Amino acid sequence: MSAVSLSSQTGAVAMRDDIATVATTLEQVEALRPAWNTLPVVDIDSDIDYFMTVVKHAKQVVRPHVVHIRRDDGSSLIAVARLENLPVAFRFGYRTLGRVTLRAIVVTFDGILGARTREDEALVMRHLTDAFKSGKADLLLMRNVDIESTLYQEATAATGTARRAHGQPAAPRWVACMAGSLEQFLESRSVKTRETLRRHDRRLTDKFGDRLRLHRWRSLEDLPRICSDMETVAAKSYQRGLGVGYLGDPMQRGLIELGLERGWHRTWMLSIDEQPVAFWTGLAYAGTFFAGTPGFDPEYGKYSVGRLTMLRMIEDLCADPDIKCLDFGHGDAEYKSAYAQRIRMESDVMLAARRPWPMLVVLAVSALAMINKQARRFAENTELGRRLKAGWRHGKAQGG
Repeated sequence: MSAVSLSSQTGAVAMRDDIATVATTLEQVEALRPAWNTLPVVDIDSDIDYFMTVVKHAKQVVRPHVVHIRRDDGSSLIAVARLENLPVAFRFGYRTLGRVTLRAIVVTFDGILGARTREDEALVMRHLTDAFKSGKADLLLMRNVDIESTLYQEATAATGTARRAHGQPAAPRWVACMAGSLEQFLESRSVKTRETLRRHDRRLTDKFGDRLRLHRWRSLEDLPRICSDMETVAAKSYQRGLGVGYLGDPMQRGLIELGLERGWHRTWMLSIDEQPVAFWTGLAYAGTFFAGTPGFDPEYGKYSVGRLTMLRMIEDLCADPDIKCLDFGHGDAEYKSAYAQRIRMESDVMLAARRPWPMLVVLAVSALAMINKQARRFAENTELGRRLKAGWRHGKAQGG
């Protein structure tokens, strides 16, 4: 683990005597646990055990790349990141035109821990981009950064304009505050939303009655059943065609196992005649329930099996005094805007090393982002665009 004194840095930190190290093995990361535990972690992606599980199991991860800055006052500043063989896809709409793989430093969600000032964020960015100078990385990727934050400003200013991906879409982050009961939770929703729920609930129960069963799983002994039933449903969903959601890979299984061991993980599985048809899953951490990607069998889509499973999840979370918020993540799914509030807009930041190939890749990503921005406007603002988008998703769900 290499170390460097920051006392020679210019600017606001010139008089400090901070020491920076980079942990590049799991053993070195483990040695940072005491310092890590002194810092507030707001996103489970940056929890030390969650992070190490990803490093152990994710195929594209090469090694950890955790920057630890020990300040002269004894406090710590940590940038939680991994060195990855990162596939960079060149996408036009939902179609992938091609992809290349580059070495990248990938920062976890809300992975800058302990930053108290904008100067702290600038200091972290300088150390993260040091991987460019040494040739260890071609790209630096920071996902889901609040575009109104000083971190976003520092990150986008960390390199020259030609070395930054432009036109990256901003997506809303949706979070719901829990209420004392499901009824209270729904009171703040629109009359239309509440009426639609009641109508769908009646239709489902009238059709299937006692054939319906909802399973709630949160024990380690439930791991095989959770993975088996999630695979049954996810294999039929349109998300599988996108390569997202539950894929049953070693990393996802490892994270579920960790979550069950720590009491974080919960799964709600709806079955009809003991056949899984819909699930919701997620992790409870630091007062927030981070919902995972749901899944439902499209054969039962007209009965809103996914939506009603979600309502049972919300009902249980409202009854849990330890859960204050439900984080649906980012995106434009209709249920998110119906049941949560937009708390911020987020975007990825991608920076390139000062070398021709990474800079060319970033240029291509920028050009396609601009084109896709116009295509999204068409899909969102015209009836034809919405029909094409819905038809494409249906085709993916059917394996087309």
